[in-house]
Amino acid sequence: MKSLVKYFIIGFKEIFSNKILIISLSIMNLFLISGVVYKAANNKKELNKYEDLKSQITEKMETKLVIEENSSNDSEVHGVTKITNCLKKSIPKEELSDNLLNIGKQIEDAMNASNLNFAFKYKDLYTGFSLSYNANQPIFAASTIKAPEAIYIYEEAEKGNINLDEVLTYTSNYYSEGTGVLKNTAFNKNYTIRQLVGYSVIHSDNAAHLMLNNRYQVQNIREYWQNKGTTSIYKTNSPWGNLSANDAAIYMEELYNYYLTNTSNSNELINYFKSAWKVISVPDNITIANKSGWSDNSLHDAAIVFDDNPYVLVILSSRGYTEYTSYFNQISNLVYDFHHAYWDEKINRCTNISE
Repeated sequence: MKSLVKYFIIGFKEIFSNKILIISLSIMNLFLISGVVYKAANNKKELNKYEDLKSQITEKMETKLVIEENSSNDSEVHGVTKITNCLKKSIPKEELSDNLLNIGKQIEDAMNASNLNFAFKYKDLYTGFSLSYNANQPIFAASTIKAPEAIYIYEEAEKGNINLDEVLTYTSNYYSEGTGVLKNTAFNKNYTIRQLVGYSVIHSDNAAHLMLNNRYQVQNIREYWQNKGTTSIYKTNSPWGNLSANDAAIYMEELYNYYLTNTSNSNELINYFKSAWKVISVPDNITIANKSGWSDNSLHDAAIVFDDNPYVLVILSSRGYTEYTSYFNQISNLVYDFHHAYWDEKINRCTNISE
Protein backbone atom coordinates (compact mmCIF):
# COMPACT_ATOMS: atom_id res chain seq x y z
CA MET A 1 0.00 0.00 0.00
CA LYS A 2 2.84 2.37 0.93
CA SER A 3 4.50 1.58 -2.40
CA LEU A 4 1.27 2.43 -4.26
CA VAL A 5 1.02 5.77 -2.46
CA LYS A 6 4.65 6.46 -3.17
CA TYR A 7 4.19 5.84 -6.91
CA PHE A 8 1.00 7.92 -6.89
CA ILE A 9 2.89 10.89 -5.35
CA ILE A 10 5.77 10.51 -7.83
CA GLY A 11 3.31 10.34 -10.74
CA PHE A 12 1.47 13.40 -9.52
CA LYS A 13 4.76 15.33 -9.28
CA GLU A 14 5.68 14.23 -12.81
CA ILE A 15 2.33 15.36 -14.18
CA PHE A 16 2.60 18.67 -12.30
CA SER A 17 6.17 19.33 -13.49
CA ASN A 18 5.26 18.34 -17.05
CA LYS A 19 2.26 20.64 -16.86
CA ILE A 20 4.57 23.50 -15.93
CA LEU A 21 6.83 22.50 -18.81
CA ILE A 22 3.87 22.35 -21.17
CA ILE A 23 2.66 25.76 -20.03
CA SER A 24 6.16 27.21 -20.40
CA LEU A 25 6.49 25.78 -23.90
CA SER A 26 3.04 27.09 -24.78
CA ILE A 27 3.99 30.59 -23.66
CA MET A 28 7.22 30.44 -25.66
CA ASN A 29 5.31 29.27 -28.73
CA LEU A 30 2.83 32.09 -28.24
CA PHE A 31 5.65 34.63 -28.30
CA LEU A 32 7.18 33.02 -31.37
CA ILE A 33 3.86 32.93 -33.20
CA SER A 34 3.19 36.53 -32.19
CA GLY A 35 6.55 37.52 -33.63
CA VAL A 36 5.84 35.75 -36.90
CA VAL A 37 2.36 37.28 -37.09
CA TYR A 38 3.79 40.73 -36.32
CA LYS A 39 6.43 40.35 -39.02
CA ALA A 40 3.85 39.04 -41.49
CA ALA A 41 1.54 41.93 -40.63
CA ASN A 42 4.37 44.39 -41.15
CA ASN A 43 5.28 42.80 -44.47
CA LYS A 44 1.62 42.85 -45.46
CA LYS A 45 1.43 46.50 -44.47
CA GLU A 46 4.44 47.32 -46.66
CA LEU A 47 2.98 45.24 -49.47
CA ASN A 48 -0.29 47.14 -49.18
CA LYS A 49 1.63 50.40 -49.49
CA TYR A 50 3.03 49.00 -52.76
CA GLU A 51 -0.38 47.73 -53.88
CA ASP A 52 -2.10 51.04 -53.07
CA LEU A 53 0.11 52.83 -55.58
CA LYS A 54 -0.98 50.63 -58.45
CA SER A 55 -3.75 51.98 -60.62
CA GLN A 56 -5.60 50.31 -63.45
CA ILE A 57 -5.54 52.63 -66.44
CA THR A 58 -8.95 52.67 -68.09
CA GLU A 59 -8.39 55.48 -70.57
CA LYS A 60 -5.31 57.04 -72.14
CA MET A 61 -5.05 60.83 -72.12
CA GLU A 62 -3.47 61.05 -75.59
CA THR A 63 -3.84 58.80 -78.63
CA LYS A 64 -1.81 60.71 -81.24
CA LEU A 65 1.86 60.49 -82.13
CA VAL A 66 3.75 63.66 -81.17
CA ILE A 67 6.77 64.74 -83.24
CA GLU A 68 9.22 67.21 -81.70
CA GLU A 69 12.28 68.69 -83.38
CA ASN A 70 15.31 70.38 -81.87
CA SER A 71 14.90 74.12 -82.44
CA SER A 72 18.56 75.11 -82.83
CA ASN A 73 19.31 78.04 -85.17
CA ASP A 74 21.31 78.06 -88.38
CA SER A 75 24.63 79.86 -88.37
CA GLU A 76 26.52 81.34 -91.29
CA VAL A 77 29.30 78.78 -91.62
CA HIS A 78 30.83 76.86 -94.49
CA GLY A 79 32.49 73.58 -95.39
CA VAL A 80 32.79 70.84 -92.80
CA THR A 81 31.36 73.04 -90.04
CA LYS A 82 28.20 73.64 -92.04
CA ILE A 83 27.77 69.90 -92.62
CA THR A 84 28.37 69.23 -88.91
CA ASN A 85 25.77 71.82 -87.93
CA CYS A 86 23.32 70.25 -90.37
CA LEU A 87 23.84 66.83 -88.79
CA LYS A 88 23.25 68.25 -85.32
CA LYS A 89 19.91 69.72 -86.30
CA SER A 90 16.64 67.82 -86.44
CA ILE A 91 14.83 67.45 -89.72
CA PRO A 92 11.89 69.88 -89.52
CA LYS A 93 8.57 68.11 -89.00
CA GLU A 94 7.11 69.53 -92.20
CA GLU A 95 10.05 68.16 -94.20
CA LEU A 96 9.88 64.55 -93.02
CA SER A 97 9.68 62.11 -95.93
CA ASP A 98 6.63 60.01 -96.71
CA ASN A 99 8.62 56.95 -95.57
CA LEU A 100 9.27 58.44 -92.13
CA LEU A 101 5.67 59.60 -91.78
CA ASN A 102 4.48 56.15 -92.76
CA ILE A 103 6.59 54.46 -90.06
CA GLY A 104 5.33 57.04 -87.59
CA LYS A 105 1.75 56.17 -88.52
CA GLN A 106 2.51 52.47 -87.97
CA ILE A 107 3.79 53.28 -84.49
CA GLU A 108 0.65 55.27 -83.71
CA ASP A 109 -1.58 52.46 -84.99
CA ALA A 110 0.32 49.89 -82.90
CA MET A 111 -0.09 52.00 -79.77
CA ASN A 112 -3.80 52.45 -80.47
CA ALA A 113 -4.31 48.71 -81.06
CA SER A 114 -4.86 48.12 -77.34
CA ASN A 115 -5.56 50.22 -74.26
CA LEU A 116 -2.83 48.14 -72.58
CA ASN A 117 -0.26 49.74 -74.91
CA PHE A 118 0.12 52.75 -72.64
CA ALA A 119 2.92 55.10 -73.69
CA PHE A 120 6.28 55.38 -75.40
CA LYS A 121 9.02 57.90 -76.19
CA TYR A 122 11.92 57.82 -78.64
CA LYS A 123 14.64 60.48 -78.56
CA ASP A 124 17.66 60.75 -80.81
CA LEU A 125 20.50 61.71 -78.49
CA TYR A 126 22.50 63.58 -81.10
CA THR A 127 19.85 65.88 -82.53
CA GLY A 128 17.18 65.86 -79.83
CA PHE A 129 14.50 64.81 -82.34
CA SER A 130 11.76 62.79 -80.65
CA LEU A 131 8.57 60.83 -81.18
CA SER A 132 6.19 60.20 -78.30
CA TYR A 133 2.75 58.90 -77.48
CA ASN A 134 0.84 59.68 -74.27
CA ALA A 135 4.20 60.57 -72.77
CA ASN A 136 2.96 62.86 -69.98
CA GLN A 137 0.45 60.54 -68.31
CA PRO A 138 1.73 58.83 -65.13
CA ILE A 139 1.47 55.09 -64.55
CA PHE A 140 2.64 52.84 -61.71
CA ALA A 141 6.41 52.61 -62.18
CA ALA A 142 7.04 49.17 -60.63
CA SER A 143 10.79 48.49 -60.51
CA THR A 144 11.71 51.09 -63.12
CA ILE A 145 11.69 53.45 -60.12
CA LYS A 146 15.05 51.91 -59.12
CA ALA A 147 16.80 53.53 -62.11
CA PRO A 148 16.54 57.21 -61.10
CA GLU A 149 17.56 56.23 -57.56
CA ALA A 150 20.72 54.50 -58.84
CA ILE A 151 21.65 57.39 -61.17
CA TYR A 152 21.11 59.91 -58.36
CA ILE A 153 23.41 57.95 -56.02
CA TYR A 154 26.27 57.66 -58.53
CA GLU A 155 26.06 61.25 -59.73
CA GLU A 156 26.08 62.49 -56.14
CA ALA A 157 29.03 60.20 -55.43
CA GLU A 158 30.85 61.79 -58.37
CA LYS A 159 30.40 65.17 -56.64
CA GLY A 160 31.80 63.77 -53.40
CA ASN A 161 28.45 63.84 -51.59
CA ILE A 162 28.05 60.05 -51.31
CA ASN A 163 30.56 57.35 -50.43
CA LEU A 164 29.89 54.31 -52.60
CA ASP A 165 31.96 52.16 -50.23
CA GLU A 166 29.85 53.02 -47.21
CA VAL A 167 28.45 49.86 -45.61
CA LEU A 168 24.77 49.20 -44.86
CA THR A 169 23.46 46.20 -42.91
CA TYR A 170 20.71 44.00 -44.33
CA THR A 171 18.24 43.32 -41.51
CA SER A 172 14.77 41.80 -41.31
CA ASN A 173 13.34 45.33 -41.61
CA TYR A 174 14.28 45.30 -45.29
CA TYR A 175 13.11 41.79 -46.14
CA SER A 176 10.90 41.89 -49.20
CA GLU A 177 9.23 39.28 -51.37
CA GLY A 178 9.38 39.58 -55.12
CA THR A 179 12.50 40.03 -57.18
CA GLY A 180 16.02 40.01 -55.83
CA VAL A 181 18.76 37.95 -54.25
CA LEU A 182 19.08 39.43 -50.75
CA LYS A 183 15.84 37.78 -49.62
CA ASN A 184 17.67 34.44 -49.88
CA THR A 185 20.63 35.53 -47.73
CA ALA A 186 21.15 35.75 -43.97
CA PHE A 187 20.21 38.86 -42.02
CA ASN A 188 22.83 41.18 -40.46
CA LYS A 189 25.22 40.93 -43.39
CA ASN A 190 26.96 44.08 -44.63
CA TYR A 191 26.93 45.41 -48.19
CA THR A 192 28.50 48.48 -49.76
CA ILE A 193 26.38 51.09 -51.51
CA ARG A 194 27.85 50.11 -54.89
CA GLN A 195 26.96 46.45 -54.25
CA LEU A 196 23.38 47.38 -53.35
CA VAL A 197 23.01 49.54 -56.47
CA GLY A 198 24.26 46.63 -58.55
CA TYR A 199 21.73 44.28 -56.96
CA SER A 200 18.95 46.84 -57.41
CA VAL A 201 19.64 47.43 -61.12
CA ILE A 202 20.83 44.00 -62.32
CA HIS A 203 18.59 41.76 -60.19
CA SER A 204 15.87 44.37 -59.54
CA ASP A 205 16.39 43.57 -55.84
CA ASN A 206 13.55 44.96 -53.72
CA ALA A 207 15.45 44.69 -50.43
CA ALA A 208 18.49 46.52 -51.83
CA HIS A 209 16.18 49.23 -53.17
CA LEU A 210 14.51 49.67 -49.77
CA MET A 211 17.90 49.92 -48.04
CA LEU A 212 19.13 52.56 -50.48
CA ASN A 213 15.87 54.47 -50.36
CA ASN A 214 15.92 54.55 -46.58
CA ARG A 215 19.54 55.76 -46.57
CA TYR A 216 19.13 58.60 -49.09
CA GLN A 217 15.45 59.50 -48.56
CA VAL A 218 12.73 59.98 -51.15
CA GLN A 219 12.56 63.76 -50.78
CA ASN A 220 16.21 64.17 -51.78
CA ILE A 221 15.84 61.95 -54.84
CA ARG A 222 12.56 63.67 -55.80
CA GLU A 223 14.07 67.17 -55.57
CA TYR A 224 17.09 66.07 -57.62
CA TRP A 225 14.95 64.83 -60.50
CA GLN A 226 12.36 67.59 -60.35
CA ASN A 227 15.21 70.03 -60.92
CA LYS A 228 15.96 68.11 -64.12
CA GLY A 229 12.36 68.27 -65.33
CA THR A 230 10.55 65.14 -64.13
CA THR A 231 6.97 65.53 -62.93
CA SER A 232 5.79 62.12 -61.66
CA ILE A 233 8.54 60.10 -59.97
CA TYR A 234 8.70 59.95 -56.14
CA LYS A 235 5.76 62.32 -55.72
CA THR A 236 4.95 60.74 -52.35
CA ASN A 237 7.23 59.61 -49.53
CA SER A 238 6.84 55.97 -50.57
CA PRO A 239 9.87 54.13 -51.99
CA TRP A 240 7.59 53.21 -54.91
CA GLY A 241 5.40 55.41 -57.10
CA ASN A 242 4.58 56.48 -60.64
CA LEU A 243 6.42 57.72 -63.71
CA SER A 244 5.68 58.96 -67.21
CA ALA A 245 7.46 58.19 -70.47
CA ASN A 246 8.87 61.72 -70.44
CA ASP A 247 10.27 61.19 -66.93
CA ALA A 248 11.96 57.95 -67.97
CA ALA A 249 13.44 59.61 -71.07
CA ILE A 250 14.87 62.39 -68.88
CA TYR A 251 16.67 60.07 -66.47
CA MET A 252 17.93 57.73 -69.21
CA GLU A 253 19.37 60.68 -71.15
CA GLU A 254 20.98 61.80 -67.89
CA LEU A 255 22.50 58.34 -67.53
CA TYR A 256 23.87 58.61 -71.07
CA ASN A 257 25.45 62.00 -70.36
CA TYR A 258 26.97 60.61 -67.15
CA TYR A 259 28.32 57.64 -69.11
CA LEU A 260 30.07 60.07 -71.49
CA THR A 261 32.17 61.42 -68.58
CA ASN A 262 34.02 58.08 -68.75
CA THR A 263 34.92 57.88 -65.06
CA SER A 264 35.41 54.58 -63.25
CA ASN A 265 32.10 55.07 -61.44
CA SER A 266 30.15 56.00 -64.58
CA ASN A 267 31.53 52.92 -66.36
CA GLU A 268 30.58 50.75 -63.40
CA LEU A 269 27.02 52.10 -63.36
CA ILE A 270 26.45 51.76 -67.11
CA ASN A 271 27.65 48.16 -66.90
CA TYR A 272 25.01 47.48 -64.23
CA PHE A 273 22.34 48.76 -66.63
CA LYS A 274 23.79 46.79 -69.54
CA SER A 275 23.42 43.63 -67.42
CA ALA A 276 19.76 44.19 -66.47
CA TRP A 277 16.83 42.09 -67.72
CA LYS A 278 15.57 43.43 -71.05
CA VAL A 279 12.13 43.74 -72.58
CA ILE A 280 12.98 46.21 -75.35
CA SER A 281 14.51 44.33 -78.27
CA VAL A 282 17.23 45.33 -80.73
CA PRO A 283 19.44 43.39 -83.19
CA ASP A 284 21.99 41.17 -81.48
CA ASN A 285 24.96 43.30 -82.51
CA ILE A 286 23.64 46.37 -80.64
CA THR A 287 24.14 46.92 -76.91
CA ILE A 288 21.48 48.46 -74.71
CA ALA A 289 21.56 49.74 -71.13
CA ASN A 290 18.15 49.57 -69.52
CA LYS A 291 15.99 49.15 -66.44
CA SER A 292 12.67 47.36 -66.72
CA GLY A 293 9.92 46.89 -64.16
CA TRP A 294 6.81 44.77 -63.80
CA SER A 295 3.89 44.19 -61.47
CA ASP A 296 0.42 42.69 -61.74
CA ASN A 297 -0.77 45.43 -64.08
CA SER A 298 2.35 47.23 -65.32
CA LEU A 299 5.30 46.20 -67.44
CA HIS A 300 7.81 48.78 -68.69
CA ASP A 301 11.30 49.20 -70.04
CA ALA A 302 13.50 52.28 -70.52
CA ALA A 303 16.74 51.95 -72.46
CA ILE A 304 19.72 53.65 -74.05
CA VAL A 305 20.25 51.97 -77.42
CA PHE A 306 23.93 52.18 -78.35
CA ASP A 307 23.40 52.27 -82.09
CA ASP A 308 25.85 54.13 -84.38
CA ASN A 309 23.78 57.15 -83.41
CA PRO A 310 22.50 56.35 -79.88
CA TYR A 311 18.90 56.93 -78.84
CA VAL A 312 16.65 56.57 -75.83
CA LEU A 313 13.59 54.36 -76.04
CA VAL A 314 10.91 54.12 -73.35
CA ILE A 315 7.98 51.71 -73.66
CA LEU A 316 5.29 51.59 -70.96
CA SER A 317 2.35 49.21 -70.75
CA SER A 318 -0.57 48.18 -68.55
CA ARG A 319 0.09 44.57 -69.48
CA GLY A 320 1.54 43.28 -66.22
CA TYR A 321 1.98 39.53 -66.55
CA THR A 322 -0.20 39.23 -69.65
CA GLU A 323 1.37 38.55 -73.05
CA TYR A 324 3.73 41.44 -73.78
CA THR A 325 6.44 40.18 -76.16
CA SER A 326 4.71 41.07 -79.42
CA TYR A 327 3.91 44.62 -78.25
CA PHE A 328 7.45 45.41 -77.09
CA ASN A 329 9.00 43.76 -80.15
CA GLN A 330 6.71 45.63 -82.53
CA ILE A 331 7.39 49.08 -81.06
CA SER A 332 11.13 48.34 -80.66
CA ASN A 333 11.41 47.26 -84.32
CA LEU A 334 9.37 50.15 -85.71
CA VAL A 335 11.41 52.68 -83.74
CA TYR A 336 14.65 51.04 -84.90
CA ASP A 337 13.43 51.27 -88.52
CA PHE A 338 12.40 54.91 -88.04
CA HIS A 339 15.74 55.81 -86.45
CA HIS A 340 17.78 54.32 -89.30
CA ALA A 341 15.57 55.81 -92.01
CA TYR A 342 15.79 59.18 -90.22
CA TRP A 343 19.59 59.10 -90.19
CA ASP A 344 19.84 57.86 -93.79
CA GLU A 345 17.71 60.81 -94.83
CA LYS A 346 19.65 63.26 -92.66
CA ILE A 347 23.05 62.16 -93.98
CA ASN A 348 21.78 62.40 -97.54
CA ARG A 349 20.47 65.93 -96.94
CA CYS A 350 23.56 67.16 -95.12
CA THR A 351 26.16 65.77 -97.48
CA ASN A 352 24.41 67.41 -100.42
CA ILE A 353 24.10 70.91 -99.00
CA SER A 354 25.61 73.70 -101.07
CA GLU A 355 28.84 75.21 -99.80
